[in-house]
Amino acid sequence: MTVDNEPAIDGILGPGSIRSSIVPGPYDKNLKSNWSGTEVIYVSGEGYKVIIDMGSYTYALDLPEDYTAEQVSNYTGGKTNETDKANEAGITIITQDQYNSGALNNDTLIYVPSSILDVGGDAFEIANGFLDAVEQNRGRVTATLLADDEYTNLLGAEYLASGGDMKTAIDNFAKTDKYGEILSRLGVTQAQIDSERKEFVDPLGYAQNVSAYIDLYQATALSTYGSELPSDVVNYLAEQTAKGFYTQTAALNQLNAIFDDYSPYKIDTGVIGVLEGETIARSADKQDVVQDLLDTYLPKHLHGSFNIAEEAGKLRNIANYRTTLESKLKKTRFQFYPNYDENIAWNTIISSKLQSALDVTGVQLKEDDPLINQLVSLNDYAKEQELLRTTGLERGYQKTRDDLNKAMISTFGSGIVRSTAYVGWRKKSKSI
Repeated sequence: MTVDNEPAIDGILGPGSIRSSIVPGPYDKNLKSNWSGTEVIYVSGEGYKVIIDMGSYTYALDLPEDYTAEQVSNYTGGKTNETDKANEAGITIITQDQYNSGALNNDTLIYVPSSILDVGGDAFEIANGFLDAVEQNRGRVTATLLADDEYTNLLGAEYLASGGDMKTAIDNFAKTDKYGEILSRLGVTQAQIDSERKEFVDPLGYAQNVSAYIDLYQATALSTYGSELPSDVVNYLAEQTAKGFYTQTAALNQLNAIFDDYSPYKIDTGVIGVLEGETIARSADKQDVVQDLLDTYLPKHLHGSFNIAEEAGKLRNIANYRTTLESKLKKTRFQFYPNYDENIAWNTIISSKLQSALDVTGVQLKEDDPLINQLVSLNDYAKEQELLRTTGLERGYQKTRDDLNKAMISTFGSGIVRSTAYVGWRKKSKSI
């Protein structure tokens, strides 16, 4: 890196500053970074640091105090003083006051102890390991926290108060009201943070969690909706749950939204993206139940008043909706057939009329026969019998005719019936 080592102006370095220098100098080893502002600096009296400029905030990775210019660069000179070494190696040098007062020209400076990585090796192996972690975490919850000025300042205070024990500092800070307020403001949850940490410190356990969620969601899809989820979809839901972005209940609600056109839940944007190009068989569960209820309480010509798919969707998703649907069916029928108690099932009513018709006509009529509807409308036994006999004779049903003959014979005796008894059944002849 080209270094002028100009004095700080108002606490900000000049042309050779961390901000303005992006070209590696003659002695710098190559740091693997996607950010041009990544470089090594030397803070007099404190030691070497790796600065990683992220734009809106900057990481300052502290290296162990005993690190020398030989370990952080290609320096091979003979100087003994570390400041002289750094100067000869072309490494930017600033004082502690400059460093602490804003020499990096960034409102959000995040201090990172090298011990956070627990990685051996030289400065560049540590720095590159940290950069890999940064790359992996750019979209993670922890990155959101570390980029928040209020969070880092308060955590830093806890860090000092705990005597430099970061784990204790994090635990203590997490118990404060202010911590909860920060999470709420940032829109993140403790479950997300804990899950993200588990992914790093216990990758096997994290993978087992993901696998368990995959099994659960796939089994639910099969048992509840009768269809498998595409692998991309079930993997996404499982990973989002393991990471704390979904609770198990929320993920199962997404299953409901995916399979059910009448779900009360909306499919999240992320799930929609994963579903793109996939074909999902929509649930038809409970439609047979709706059809049975329609048959039970309504005549067929009134079935069209109800959308079977929609009513089935309500049965699937609304507790105790069956009672509501039965009430709606009863009231609908009562509007057309008020002469029957609404609690009497339609199939009970229709069965009795079909049986009456069979008894009189000797014919098993169908439910949609106009005669049956007339009988239902009458609901008067005497009138029903009269209508059945009249219709039976008109249609030429043998049993009705036989019953009439038997009745006539019974009325006039067992002898031969006089022909004059049928005078009313034929047209009289003209007199000549």
